[in-house]
Amino acid sequence: MRRSSSPLRRLPQVLLVVAASAAAVASPGGAAATLWPNVPEQIARALTSGDALERRLAATRVGELAPETAIKLIQRGMSDPDVEVRLHLAGAAVRLRMPRAGDLVIEWLGEGDARLRLAACDVIRAAPTDRSVVALGRVLGDPDPHVRLAAATAMGAAGLPDAVSPLLGHLDDTAPEVRAEVARALGRIGDARAVVPLIGKVQDSVPEVRKATARALGELGDPRAVSALLLALQDASQDVRVEAVTALGRLRSDDATSAIADLVTASPGAAGAFPGARPSDSATSSNDVREAALRALGRIGSDAAVKALLAALAKDNPAAPRSAVRDALVSAGAAAVPALVAALAAAPSANTAAGAALVLGELKAREALPAIERGMQRGVVPLRHGLRALGALGDPAALPGVLELLGDADPAVRAEAIRAAAALLDPARPDGRAVDPARALLVDPATAPDEKLALVQLLGRTGSPRAQAALLPLAKARSTPLRLAVIEALGAARAAGQLGAAVDAALLAALDDESADVRLRAAIALSRVAGPGSARPLLQRLTVAAEQDRGALGIALSGALSRADGAKDARDASGKGLVHEVAAAIASAPDAARDALIEGLGRMPGQAAGAALARMASAAPIDDRRKIAEALAGHPEAAAALRKLAGDPDPGVRANAVWSLGAAGDKDALPLLLPLLKDPDAAVAGNAAGAIGRAAGRAGQPARAAAALCAALPDARPYVRANALAALTVAGARCDGDAARDLLARDPAEAVRLAAADHLARSGADDDRRALARCAAEDRNATVAGRCARAAAPRAPAAGAEDVAVFIVPFDAGRGGSVRDAPAPRAPFALVRADGLMRLGVADRRGEIFERGAPRGPIRLTVPAPLVK
Repeated sequence: MRRSSSPLRRLPQVLLVVAASAAAVASPGGAAATLWPNVPEQIARALTSGDALERRLAATRVGELAPETAIKLIQRGMSDPDVEVRLHLAGAAVRLRMPRAGDLVIEWLGEGDARLRLAACDVIRAAPTDRSVVALGRVLGDPDPHVRLAAATAMGAAGLPDAVSPLLGHLDDTAPEVRAEVARALGRIGDARAVVPLIGKVQDSVPEVRKATARALGELGDPRAVSALLLALQDASQDVRVEAVTALGRLRSDDATSAIADLVTASPGAAGAFPGARPSDSATSSNDVREAALRALGRIGSDAAVKALLAALAKDNPAAPRSAVRDALVSAGAAAVPALVAALAAAPSANTAAGAALVLGELKAREALPAIERGMQRGVVPLRHGLRALGALGDPAALPGVLELLGDADPAVRAEAIRAAAALLDPARPDGRAVDPARALLVDPATAPDEKLALVQLLGRTGSPRAQAALLPLAKARSTPLRLAVIEALGAARAAGQLGAAVDAALLAALDDESADVRLRAAIALSRVAGPGSARPLLQRLTVAAEQDRGALGIALSGALSRADGAKDARDASGKGLVHEVAAAIASAPDAARDALIEGLGRMPGQAAGAALARMASAAPIDDRRKIAEALAGHPEAAAALRKLAGDPDPGVRANAVWSLGAAGDKDALPLLLPLLKDPDAAVAGNAAGAIGRAAGRAGQPARAAAALCAALPDARPYVRANALAALTVAGARCDGDAARDLLARDPAEAVRLAAADHLARSGADDDRRALARCAAEDRNATVAGRCARAAAPRAPAAGAEDVAVFIVPFDAGRGGSVRDAPAPRAPFALVRADGLMRLGVADRRGEIFERGAPRGPIRLTVPAPLVK
């Protein structure tokens, strides 16, 4: 099943509408095959049969069994006299990542059947031990080159220093592919003894060997390799030149800067060829070499390297959203800032000035603000690009200069000025400086309609009461796009007093609009800004509304209740408090409204709301219990109810309860969570891993997190392994040894390798950096390779958290990817948060999940746990 891993678009406040594959919303539990209870016994008996064909058939089915059962059968069957049986069991051992399986196949390395020797290498690669890796040394002389290749691969994957000497003895293997793999293995191990022998292989007759050698020398990071790599820059093979220049960048050798700069400026085919080398038939182009050279200069980051990159800006296109030259300067970091500022102060070309300003903006170099503004005033920096740079800079001090250009004669400059001003504003920090110029343009008849929409959004970004007062008269504009923009802007920030009441009234009135889009947008806005006084009118509407409007009203009510004073719980003339009214409404509400009411009660602060949810949990139907378990994440005082729900017979209830304990529980919740790591339901076990990391992190007990989570890393279920790694990262914990590096290199699951990359990025250890660089260069999954490349130079995560609602709107991959017209009720989901933790479970009856306190940043859906093998 293919899926998109792109970050999901975040709508205002708490609504996040997402699309998932139609296969991802199958009924819970319907995806996994079910084995009859007697099947394991049948397979075990068949493996002892005197009939080889029967044993072979049984061996093919071992992988279907529970890991604990399968591993026992594999251990007993590895000595079977039939080669086919052993081969099938070896494949199962690899798929299960069977611990210490390498020791079971050492004797196979001397077998006469090459298939067994190959299988032994594969098993050792998947589950290496010291004994098995050392034993591979004698197989490097095997008569079959495929076996020698597999042995070298396994030795490199294990990363043991004991493998270095045997590998060095086979750098001159007669088979080029083996020589290349030996070089790669030596680079992976990272032992300095390999540097000098590898330098000699830079002149190998085969391009693939020279390419592998250059990469290995870069991984080893030894400056003795610089001269040889400079020679490789003249290789006839573009692939070799790319690896050589990349290696020089890893070495951060300033001595290589001049030669690398020549690759940036050289015309295609200008470089000389390595004497005696055969031309390459690779698809790698001279432009690939140039981009690799730019990246290398950025990694070197010396004065000379930055100077070469600045020279390359003259031929760069500043209008392009991204450029290799600008990316390289950004990677040079703070070291590039003085040279970029100096360039703006001189008389650069328009391209150089625009590029320098854009890089300074992306680097968030606030000290460069005066230089960018002076460059714009002097006409050196084109206004469009200067405004884009100021918006990226993020310094509110740039706002006055940006506002001066809101009325520029050039429409492109005006549009960029509006975008930059919006980027420099934060509704959470009211700033009225943009109100007057934006309002003046908004009421100007000459302003184009698309600009009016952008100006309305800008006014909303100011968070200023004066902006909201200006927007209120437009809430009933005839133009539907303008009405939508005004409603969204009114929902950007909460106003106080009479103005706040007027905004609430306008948004409540918009709930009656004939346009469903307007009604939904008004509900979202109310969820963000509606005061407690709007809760009762919304509650009354919800209980009597038509079914198609209940979804929008539920969104609005949930937000309004989150701002109600639950502790005070103001009472009306009947003496009934708001908590009582919501709880009473739940008892009689139809299914379409119950989840919205439960969610609203969960978001309502105060012990009264938590107590009401806890009372309901004891006798509620399954769907209600699932939602109550989710809603109690906002009520730590009701942790006792969550502990009870964590033992519920329904796995969806348990999954939500366990996840909520991660948000509401303290260190006392850890003993309850530990056994749930082995829950038979993958969603429950995965959420337990995430909850342990969050609870232990808050309690400042990384050792307790490591003790539980490191033991979960061999779990057969990918999402349990992935969440255990992410939870270790959240808790600030680390396992002994190289478990995370091993998972990054060998785990078959994308989710696990992504989590391992994020985990290793927090470490400054050389071994971890090498593992990430190797992953970036070699992982066949582009998503994983890209994550490893970014993880090698991590940026600080966005600060803060926010409540987010997610609606699962599936698309049917079998029907051309068409999107369905409504969220899918009770859809299984896997939600990946910005901190890497996955929340697993089943959506509510509206097809919605509510995530309290999600870290700011991208959120995405991935394949649900029931569909992941």
